[in-house]
Amino acid sequence: MKFIPQIKNLTPYVAGTPIEVVAREYGLDRVVKLASNESPLPPFPEVLDVITSKFDSLNRYPDAEARDLRAALAGRYTVEPDQVILGNGSCELLIWLSLIFLEPGAEAVFSDPTFLVYDEVTLARGATPVKVPLDGFTNDLNSMAAAVNDRTRIVFLTNPHNPTGTYLPATEIAAFAAGLPADCALVLDEAYNEYVEEPDAQGGLALFRANPNVILLRTFSKIYGLCGLRVGYGLCSPQVKEAIDKVRQPFNINTLAQAAALKALSLEDRLEERRALNREGRVQLYSGLGELGIGYIETQSNFMLVEIDQLSVPAANAPVELLRRGVIVRDGAALGCPGYMRVSIGTAGENDFLLEKLAELKN
Repeated sequence: MKFIPQIKNLTPYVAGTPIEVVAREYGLDRVVKLASNESPLPPFPEVLDVITSKFDSLNRYPDAEARDLRAALAGRYTVEPDQVILGNGSCELLIWLSLIFLEPGAEAVFSDPTFLVYDEVTLARGATPVKVPLDGFTNDLNSMAAAVNDRTRIVFLTNPHNPTGTYLPATEIAAFAAGLPADCALVLDEAYNEYVEEPDAQGGLALFRANPNVILLRTFSKIYGLCGLRVGYGLCSPQVKEAIDKVRQPFNINTLAQAAALKALSLEDRLEERRALNREGRVQLYSGLGELGIGYIETQSNFMLVEIDQLSVPAANAPVELLRRGVIVRDGAALGCPGYMRVSIGTAGENDFLLEKLAELKN
């Protein structure tokens, strides 16, 4: 067999280890997973009820157009249904966008480090990733603008930034977008938007409405707690949606996912409960880490970077030592942030458990 040449440049995505695997391997009674930026809360009870109500129709294909969900999202954001795209998680949308925009010789600009999938979808298309170092822990828009040329087809920009959790004001992103060529797509990835506490948190919507080359991505995986059903969505021009429809697989959003996301969207007023939990958890971790003398990067998301070079074990060993104690975190080195680990903000009890285990590694 002969693979396409791009395959040699790709590495598989490595996800966080499942709780049950860690518990079994280390013989633990309690394991807390704080590695994958998941919500610590399950879906709303009303969403679970809708999911179970659909079990007896699983012998039928789902609505291939996801008409009800797209109509609801269009109503939520005051756009037309043909401006709404849906994916099996935002990652699938990134794949489709790479298929319609990228080819050998084209370039995609994004920060370094950032969400690993941007690099993978670019390389898979035989296009060239142009990686722009962060300014500290924040997207460097001036340097990103300087990296754009007539071969640039996509700029991937995540806000809040993953993996650092930092946030750029809407005015700065708008100024950046204004300088991009009209034929360059700005993919504004706002997977963690609902956690942002800044007053301009919805500035990306205004930017999308004012610029046909802006594609805004969001997801039901995070604050809605639907990671396991994989529903990402985007707002884009009708021309982008039409192109994506030509490359996406049929029935890509399954029946349970469509029903769950539709119901979750109707419970928008309940999200403040979850924002408040995240806010309280963030303050709890700031305080606890400060008492332990452990540094961190302030965040506008549901995860944060925590320094691990101040512990009693080498930084490279710290994630494994926490794993042995029942806390699953993400090694920052694998994300381009050596000397740090990325930690999801959990419930108060989960955060306390993390702080307790970190205290053991400070002794």
